[in-house]
Parts: sequence; structure tokens; C-alpha cells
Amino acid sequence: MKIYFLSSQPCALCFNGLYFGVTDQFERYAEISLKDKLFVEFLPQNAQPIRFFLTEDVRFSPPVGCEVYLSSHFLVIYARDFLPIDNTLKIITQERFQDNLITIFQQGIIQVSMETEKGFFISALPPSFNACTITFQCDLFFIFNQKQLAIFTKTGKCVFLEEIIEYSIEENVLNATLPLSDSLKRYAKCSYALTEDGCFQTAFLLQQANEKTTAQEDIRNDLLAYAFFESIILQADYKEFLYEELQPNADKILSFLGKFERVLLADNANTCGLIYKKATDLFEIVYYTVEIKNGRIADIRLDSSPLISER
Repeated sequence: MKIYFLSSQPCALCFNGLYFGVTDQFERYAEISLKDKLFVEFLPQNAQPIRFFLTEDVRFSPPVGCEVYLSSHFLVIYARDFLPIDNTLKIITQERFQDNLITIFQQGIIQVSMETEKGFFISALPPSFNACTITFQCDLFFIFNQKQLAIFTKTGKCVFLEEIIEYSIEENVLNATLPLSDSLKRYAKCSYALTEDGCFQTAFLLQQANEKTTAQEDIRNDLLAYAFFESIILQADYKEFLYEELQPNADKILSFLGKFERVLLADNANTCGLIYKKATDLFEIVYYTVEIKNGRIADIRLDSSPLISER
């Protein structure tokens, strides 16, 4: 079976103690039988390794620190969470707001400690919070690192964690601009009602770099399928990508595709892989191919023999 190996940071990849190559965010693969029960090692330069036996169990239970993506023709193993070698306790920043003490610290992973009138709580934060600021507004704790915003309640619950371009708070409403990694260079203008119990979305508006043209007019044919599937995820107007005769069946198309989380390119520009979550750190990739007629999608069908894009 073809198995792709990726990692969140550069690693030496070893099978049964023998060096195979380097992994990173670029797809590299090997032909491997799961029956061989290889001992796999991802060895990063400045972090602890991820090690596991590669068996049939990987289809049901991902190795600790890894995400696994299943397809009918291949597997993808993404080594994501590497623990630092240095486990020394380091205080990143600390703020007191009346009787509430909030501390961001690193001991292996980056964490936030919250001492409030509701109790004592600890939560993990992404590595990007190695430099951040803390504010207290609308009875919520805001932790900002110039790239991402995390919001916690006094009960230690994370109610918001997103990459943002900018944000502001007016009369218990959070207004935030979120970047979207999609082919049409869109971004989202969102609003959230803030209460002591959480952060609840009240508005979602997609905006595009070039507002003079519609999404369908502004996209190349070789990205039409990708943009169509992206638009479904983003709750954008995906119907404008459909051929006129297909538009009345738009709701049936959504039912046919089901709920997917991400879109992958394939070697064929008209084919895309849709990622469905099966369990924690376990995903399934299902490929669909579209037929394009006069610059719009006229048909969508399952593709039984796709190849993962290595672009």
C-alpha cells in the first residue's frame, strides 16, 4: 500500500532503525504492507520523537501525536504534535484582573493557567502563543498573539480560537476579520455576541479581494472544482458554480456530499478530495470529479481511483 508520511516540522524518518528520508509538509510516500508491522520513527531536531508500530490498527486508532487520513488507495500519516526536549517551567506572561490570575507558561507545551472565583483551570495553547498578551473584557479572558485570538470563560472553557487579521469589541460584540485559505482570496467578517458563558456567532459575511466580479467569473477552470467545494464549507454561494440545469438540485448535492471539513487538490484539476472526520485524529478522504460545461459544473460523481496531488 502507498503510505504518505508528513510532519509539522522537519524530521528524519526511520523504519526499523534504518534511515529512510526527511519528512515535512510536502507529501512523500513509500510502498508498505501493514502486515510487516514496521517500527516507525519521526525524529525532529529539537523535540522528542514520535515512535509507533505501523499495523492494521492505524486504520482505527491513530498513533499518539499523529493524524491519520484513510483512502481506498492510500494512507496519510501526519506527525503533528512533538513535545519539546526542554521541560523547564517558563512563565511567558501573567496578568491579574481583580481576583482572577491568568498565567501563560511553557512546560513542554504552552499552557494557560486560570485562577478565578469559579475554580482553578489549565488548558493547552498552540505553539504560536509563545509570545502573547492578556486582556479581560466582557467577563472573558482574551489572549492574543498578533496572529491568533483565544477567548476563555471564568470556568476555563475555550470558546474561541481562530487566526485573525484584526478584531475589536463594541458593546459586548466581538467583530473579527478572519483570513480564509481558499483559491478566491476571500476573508470573513464575523460578529460574535459575548457573554460570561461564551462567544456566539451572530454574523458571517464573506468578502473577496476583487468585489467587481462574482466568484465564478473570477476563477480559472483549473480551480473551479476546488473553489466550488470550498464555497460549501465557507457557507458561500456555491450555486453560482453550478450549470443552470443542476441548480434546482443544489440541496440534493449537499445531501449527496455530506458534511466535510477540508478540500484537497488531486492530479486531475476537476477532481478534489473531501476530508470527513471519523474520530479524534482520524479522517477519511473521498474523491469527487466534476464535469465542466461552459465554465460551470454540470455533473458531480465519485472518483474511485484518484491520486493525491504532489504539487
